[in-house]
Amino acid sequence: MLKISVHLTIAVFIATALVILQTTASNLIWLSSLDMPVSLQVGLTTYFNDLITMNYLNALTVPRLQTTVPFFALIAVALFIAFFFARVGLNWIRISKRLAYSLAGGAAIIGIVILMPLEFYNLDLLPGARTFLGKMSLGACGMVSGFYFGSSLKERKSQ
Repeated sequence: MLKISVHLTIAVFIATALVILQTTASNLIWLSSLDMPVSLQVGLTTYFNDLITMNYLNALTVPRLQTTVPFFALIAVALFIAFFFARVGLNWIRISKRLAYSLAGGAAIIGIVILMPLEFYNLDLLPGARTFLGKMSLGACGMVSGFYFGSSLKERKSQ
């Protein structure tokens, strides 16, 4: 059980890091299109700043709860729910764990991207989620996380 918890935490870190990377890259690409100077140093500094601020300093402020939620926690809850349903589904459907958890991870991040505007006055808070391609690339970030989690679990031998 401890091993699964550690792998779930690592999967959440992977998803969080990739989603924030995609968001930062979207912002920097937009700035570059406006002829703003964007160097590798600016990109790396911005990414690590976003990684810290989206999780600790300026986390998402939820209007109805009147509190802030770290982005890491939001992704953790979504992945936990998705991986739980993937585990239940694996009892009935015979597919590889890697595929099942990859699809669940992608669905979790897509769910966040689609449902977040409902809470935040119909605004996409992640700049990378404003286009269909952006939403799909964020889903791919979740799939990478789910692939890691599914790969970390050992296949059970059928009796």
